[in-house]
Amino acid sequence: MRRLSAILMVFGLLLALSCGKKESKEVSSQMETAQKIAKLEQEVDKKQEQMNQLLQKYVQEGGKDVGTVMGQSLTPEQKALLEQKLQKEEGIGYKDLITDILGKQKEVEDLRVQIQDLEKKLPSAVVVKPGERHYDIAMNFLTKEKGLDPATAKKLVERVNLMDELVPGFKVWNFYDNGVYGTFVTQGDASISPYHVIQRAKQQLVSAKNEAISQRDRLAKDKATLTEQVADLEKKRDQLNQDVAMLQAEREDLLKKMNDLQNLSEDLKARLNSIFYKVGDRQTMVKEGLVQDPWYGQPRLAKFDEANFPDHLDLRNGDTITFTAQQAGVKEIKKIKIAPGATFKINVDYTYTISPDGLAGEVKILNKDKFKAERTMVILIN
Repeated sequence: MRRLSAILMVFGLLLALSCGKKESKEVSSQMETAQKIAKLEQEVDKKQEQMNQLLQKYVQEGGKDVGTVMGQSLTPEQKALLEQKLQKEEGIGYKDLITDILGKQKEVEDLRVQIQDLEKKLPSAVVVKPGERHYDIAMNFLTKEKGLDPATAKKLVERVNLMDELVPGFKVWNFYDNGVYGTFVTQGDASISPYHVIQRAKQQLVSAKNEAISQRDRLAKDKATLTEQVADLEKKRDQLNQDVAMLQAEREDLLKKMNDLQNLSEDLKARLNSIFYKVGDRQTMVKEGLVQDPWYGQPRLAKFDEANFPDHLDLRNGDTITFTAQQAGVKEIKKIKIAPGATFKINVDYTYTISPDGLAGEVKILNKDKFKAERTMVILIN
């Protein structure tokens, strides 16, 4: 990962331009304008925080008339109420505080006007929706809006730093002129700035690094301790030949325990990544009380004991369960469905096939994560 910046303006420069040896005054100017927007957004956040602190103080001192302080700024009703109160000289004890609150609100409004004026100078930004990626937004801009072929667009996009995590409400600015591509991310309507998102990711990396270092140190200490123990045992072995047989037996026992632990670990991993199931005739499963299958709803499990689900599929190694009519306790397989039906959707989470002669069936799992999370299911036949 490339070095993260310490401030948002440097982050903007890191997003930078994709141009090779070409230059574009137009794109450079647009990037500078986007950086100014980011700086103004930082000022808005700062002023907003100061105003929120003043509002909290106002409420704590008895100013209940503004209601609950919510959102990024005063509502028009809250603002009008405070202005009216100030003009009528009501609540003289709050006069300076109200003046400060309205002053901060005015500063926020002025900054937002400046942001809007700067945004008007730029091509329209993409307002990020949930699930959108910076790479896809950039490729869409270059291919669909600028008419570049995908290969050329990809080369330009791969030369810039893209933001790994976009938050809904962010604004992604894309600039292109004469083979030069630039991109920039500003806060827009999001409740968190790109800078804070980057800092959060950076902190996660630092925490992971520190944990890795701590683990390394613990392992080194354990290794040193074990080395000392081995040396001591070897010395005692030389001095006490009569204990060799006993030590050998202990060693074999340790190896066996390690092997048993390894086998247990593998078994636990397999179970954690498995779906446990039972295949059987629907009516039989209902009579046995394992499944409830009302006419007006989806089939659901009624029992969850592990003994009721004798078979399992390790989802790390496969996604298909096959069975025969004989195994299901029926003469012919006509229909297949899975309980709980409200959780597992046909053609979304799984599909099934039945052999032409009805003597064999197969369930193919499409959404492994959902099955692994649910842990148990019953495959109902007919």
